Amino acid sequence: MPAKLKRIKDDALRESLTQAQASLRSGDYPDVVHRCADAYLELLSRKPEMLEGTESLRSILFFPRLGAHLVQESDGSMMVIYDREEFIFSEAVTYFEFAVDSLAKHEL
Repeated sequence: MPAKLKRIKDDALRESLTQAQASLRSGDYPDVVHRCADAYLELLSRKPEMLEGTESLRSILFFPRLGAHLVQESDGSMMVIYDREEFIFSEAVTYFEFAVDSLAKHEL
């Protein structure tokens, strides 16, 4: 388990991303992308300050756009739109690293 994954404090999120890592190893790349996107949405819901001012633009723009993208609804809520359901290893690992890094950085 990567050191950053161990730094995720929330048990449910850490377990989900641990499962995403197992899915990455087994080749279930759509599961990786979905779990990582869900984890990032959970981060945004728990840290609403990430959606204020210039931080909002950064939170949305830095989300990988490799077949899924983050959009803000008119009510301010966030959701992920999937352009497709098939992903390759490099895409899945990008989402995985992004989610783990983001959750560890924001101490969730």
